[in-house]
Amino acid sequence: MKEFLNTTIELGSFELSFRSILLFFSVIAAAQVVIWSVRYLLRKFLRNSNFEEGTRFMVMRLVRTVVYFLVILVALDTSGIDLTVFWASSAALLVGVGIGLQNFFNDVVSGFVLLFEGGVRVGDELEVDGMMVRVERIDLRSTRVITRFGNLIVIPNGLISGQTVRNFTQGENATLIQLDVGVAYGSDVERVKAILLEAANAEEEVVKKPQTAVLFNDFGESSLQFTVYFWIEKPFLRKLVSSNIRFRIDEAFRANGIRIPFPQRDVHVHQSPAEAG
Repeated sequence: MKEFLNTTIELGSFELSFRSILLFFSVIAAAQVVIWSVRYLLRKFLRNSNFEEGTRFMVMRLVRTVVYFLVILVALDTSGIDLTVFWASSAALLVGVGIGLQNFFNDVVSGFVLLFEGGVRVGDELEVDGMMVRVERIDLRSTRVITRFGNLIVIPNGLISGQTVRNFTQGENATLIQLDVGVAYGSDVERVKAILLEAANAEEEVVKKPQTAVLFNDFGESSLQFTVYFWIEKPFLRKLVSSNIRFRIDEAFRANGIRIPFPQRDVHVHQSPAEAG
């Protein structure tokens, strides 16, 4: 057994014995048990605390990454591998790989930025490239999101951290939504205002504070232009809420004889004297 454990294997400039290999995997196994224990205790502590879901996820992911990194270094050093020789011999290779994987490293660095900065957290509802999504998971290279249609999309972290992203979850508790409506000239503007307010406030998802408001924006070419502003706490449902309010507005306009005009043009046809004859 001793002779077997002391048998060495040459891998380039490295010499590894079966004893070192066995010791390496033993350290990894022992460290895995420690990691499971730390994760269990940390998860239990965070669950009983007042940390938000996104903060808990960020702390867990950061702790796991750091622990794994330290464990691998300890395991390599314990198995007798000289890390300085390893880095020196692979420096040229690392430079070439680094040039070829610039986007990858950019996404990884962006992942750390997202985890540390907290501008985007798990559970946040975002608008990315005009698309409404909910963050399900933040990895080091990519972020997994769910659209309102239930589709899973994997977005590189560099895309999120490198552009303007609208976060509906952080900030105010409610999100302001607006609907533009045009009515025909000659309509009772006070009645139009009352209908718009009533249609918006009748929706269950619309919060009453701040109050719903209606503005008379302009005298358009074909219509009097109004905008109704209302607040909702679930921006993921803004399309559905806006649709429900439009249904109510159309029904109320029909009941009160208020028309929604469409652009009209007067066409004058002139005939030449020969055509008239």
